[in-house]
Amino acid sequence: MSTEHVFAGSSPCGGSVTVANGDTLQKIAQRCGTSVAALKLANQLSNVNLITVGQVLLMPGALIKGTNNIDVYITNHGDSLSEIAKLFATNITQLLSLNQNIKDANLIYAGQRINVPSPNAVIPSVPPSSNIMIYIVQRGDTMNKIASRLGISLSTLVKSNPQVTNINLIYSGQKLNLPEGISTYIVMRGDTLNKIADRFDTTWQALLVLNPDIKNANLIYVGQAIKIQ
Repeated sequence: MSTEHVFAGSSPCGGSVTVANGDTLQKIAQRCGTSVAALKLANQLSNVNLITVGQVLLMPGALIKGTNNIDVYITNHGDSLSEIAKLFATNITQLLSLNQNIKDANLIYAGQRINVPSPNAVIPSVPPSSNIMIYIVQRGDTMNKIASRLGISLSTLVKSNPQVTNINLIYSGQKLNLPEGISTYIVMRGDTLNKIADRFDTTWQALLVLNPDIKNANLIYVGQAIKIQ
């Protein structure tokens, strides 16, 4: 890809570096505040010891202009998928749909190439509805676990969330629509009333009001049915 399509990123060396006489990948990494591993990944190098004078190396943090409203961002050190989503005015769900190779939304690497929507690209979304109850995904959640906690089938939960293109790829903080009629949550091992409140974007005090039979907010048990609305 020609360098005129590469936009300077957050690297001290800009978007790209031209290899000079005497350069090694290690020297360039030190000069540009990155790592050999990141440069290898960013430039799809098979051998880190084989670079040539005049070769152009792309830097973590660079943006490569693409086609069809899709650009390519080279992940920088310290980046997260949520931060990249904010940077390109999109959301994690959209990024995951554009990057089917990402299997864990919490695991990305410096130098990794990630497809991102170009400026002004239209991002499909699911229109919000005030009648739909929301579940906020927590770390360690899976669609199957969530369905079990709600006493519903996995297919029922999936049908309520057509915006989830891969049911094995959900992430902390993601909002899922709950099917109509959901009113209770089944306590699982490790749950606290505060954790349950976080799942439904409410407070443990509000849950106590809905569940007057709970006399102590710190005493709930596995299998207990908690009213959530």
